[in-house]
Amino acid sequence: ITPGTFGIYLIEAAPVLLGPMSPKAQQEALSVLTKLGVKIMLKTAVKDYVDEKVLLGNGETIATKALIWTSGVIGTEVKGLSPDKFGRSRRIIVDEYNKAKDSTNIFAIGDISLNTLDKRYPVGHPQLAQVAIQQGKLLAENLKRLEENRELKPFVYDDKGSMAIISKYKAVADLPKMFVKGFPAWFVWLFIHLLPIAGFRNKVNLALSWMWSFITDDPTLRLIIRPQRKEFPEEDHSKPVDPPVIKEKFPKREVESAASIRR
Repeated sequence: ITPGTFGIYLIEAAPVLLGPMSPKAQQEALSVLTKLGVKIMLKTAVKDYVDEKVLLGNGETIATKALIWTSGVIGTEVKGLSPDKFGRSRRIIVDEYNKAKDSTNIFAIGDISLNTLDKRYPVGHPQLAQVAIQQGKLLAENLKRLEENRELKPFVYDDKGSMAIISKYKAVADLPKMFVKGFPAWFVWLFIHLLPIAGFRNKVNLALSWMWSFITDDPTLRLIIRPQRKEFPEEDHSKPVDPPVIKEKFPKREVESAASIRR
């Protein structure tokens, strides 16, 4: 985007960007985006979008024909559970074993679960893939223990770090023992996202595609475009259709089947 072509606003109701990450990551995101010319408005909520105007909570308006409005993650409504079993964002309240509140055989893991018993995460674990993966592995083990009448193991989140990409060459990474920013964090972000891809060949193909996109600045690798639908003239089904010409090396039964399929 050519600087000065139009204004880009980033409006955030929270007092910081990248709320779940460290203050260093938050400050880096703010600094990088500001240098790119993004106008950042913190502690400001978007109330509505009417007549091509964004209505803000502080009474201001921004005229625009393009609005991207993200509102976080909320759980899908689960039928059959009483209202007291749900916490904020419609997440199911669970104990240290990821078992739903006041239940004996209902478990919830991942984004849909809310465990506030962990002193390190008093408002619940972050809604990240690593949390769900670790909870899933523990639940599989606990289901075996449950069947064998053994004591269940509580869930303890092993924080492997958080990462966020800000722009090309720019990212932030809160790793267990260090903070990384800029190009090194951006490179690590790409590498980490290659690891879960199944198969060595798939990893290599994806790495080469990313490398080509990186060199050429070609964004088409990130787009999914539906091919143009071709229009064919309608067939007249009232007329008899001749059977297809099939070489005599095929058995007679296959020829008859092909002719009946064509008809």
